[in-house]
Amino acid sequence: MQMKPVKAGLLGLRFGAYLVDTRLYGTENEQFVQLTAVCDMDHTLANEFGKAHDVQVFYDLDDMLANADIEAVMVFTPPAGRAALMRKCLAAGKHILTTKPFERDADEALSVLQEAREKNLVVHLNSPAPYPSADLAQIRQWQKEYDLGMPVSANWETYVRYNHQADGSWFDDPERCPAAPIFRLGIYGISELIAIFGKVDSVELAASRLFTGRPMPDHAQLLMRFANGAIGSIFASFCIEDGTMYPSALTLHFERGTIRKMQMRPVDKTVFTEVRMSVQTVVDGKLFTEEKVLSAEGRSGEFEFDMFQKSVREGIGSEETSPEEIVEGIKVISMMAEAERNLKK
Repeated sequence: MQMKPVKAGLLGLRFGAYLVDTRLYGTENEQFVQLTAVCDMDHTLANEFGKAHDVQVFYDLDDMLANADIEAVMVFTPPAGRAALMRKCLAAGKHILTTKPFERDADEALSVLQEAREKNLVVHLNSPAPYPSADLAQIRQWQKEYDLGMPVSANWETYVRYNHQADGSWFDDPERCPAAPIFRLGIYGISELIAIFGKVDSVELAASRLFTGRPMPDHAQLLMRFANGAIGSIFASFCIEDGTMYPSALTLHFERGTIRKMQMRPVDKTVFTEVRMSVQTVVDGKLFTEEKVLSAEGRSGEFEFDMFQKSVREGIGSEETSPEEIVEGIKVISMMAEAERNLKK
């Protein structure tokens, strides 16, 4: 029997409207999550969205949470202080779907995630994914199948070309948006590398401001040293236009082989189209390569509406990403923010 879609309210329209318009409405995800309400302090924005999509309109979160028909809240407010809003949702018995990074304070993040688990309420993010994504599962499969050994280094990068101007939003605040390209785009890579390598011991940061009108870097690289001795780098930029957007390329070196991954989104598409992967190693004394093309729906960083529905309807699975694993990425962001402050001294 097909499970009923989760009735959800949307909190925050700056990114939330874009997300539901590209990932929910008109897609198969509507069978998993049904948007029934929207909440935003901007009355005009909320009214326009509500009329366009025929959903209830609220201007105050408490009012939306009082609606018993709403089972979950999609929380897409700025990340700083988002945990406090999530606590309100949990107190009202609502499940939560939100985006990376959902909070700047690691202690607050861990506390609210643990509270959700204690209440058997679902909190899913797009990064890190609630369950192993298809591309990371493929990496683990190749690692085992070809006896690649321990992962020892990785380079992850993504980029796009923005011509932003300062607007006084949180994107202009270094405390709320540290090392902006890494915080906004490179967080996906941080989550992927933590899933592969584990905890991070230390970081170093290089950042510059080339084209943006914001008082923030638009070009940055983060070097991470992991507790197991491996080294990884994250490069993210708002300065590059080459026909793709957010390509998310990963080169992952093991003791006995290399895996490469590229998530493709041509500039004329609003969603990712595919994930190209390859493994290179030595088999019986000869060079061996294997290639795969995966569907973009199961990629790392994508919203898994189907798994959200499953967890809400059937309960939190034992294999779901733990609160502690989620918070590891936030700890790296905190280290990166400190590194950026040191650059300015």
